Amino acid sequence: MTNCKPTSTPVDTKPKLSANNGKPFGDAMLYRSIAKALQYLTLTQPELAYSVQQACLHMHMPRDIHWNLIKRILWYVRGFCIFVVDSLISWSSKRQAVISRSSAEAEYRGVANAAAECC
Repeated sequence: MTNCKPTSTPVDTKPKLSANNGKPFGDAMLYRSIAKALQYLTLTQPELAYSVQQACLHMHMPRDIHWNLIKRILWYVRGFCIFVVDSLISWSSKRQAVISRSSAEAEYRGVANAAAECC
């Protein structure tokens, strides 16, 4: 996960998950462990509730497409984490309070907030 690219949404909005598509996922215990951990994260990040609920529907027999959903949720969360070396020092997920006129301005505000959090 250290080299993953963050994503803008926790779930893909187009395809629907099916219980029968894809190959069975090899390590069901790993899937369940991460899905359960993500359930706790929904207490502080309600925008994850739908995608985590979709992942938890398939805990009894996860498939590789369900594992891809778990990875996408983790990529989404990874975009809001601040690390110093290998230690997580802060994380946040919220909408910006101000409307930006450009994507560059929005990114600048995000960097400024992260820098303020680090200080």
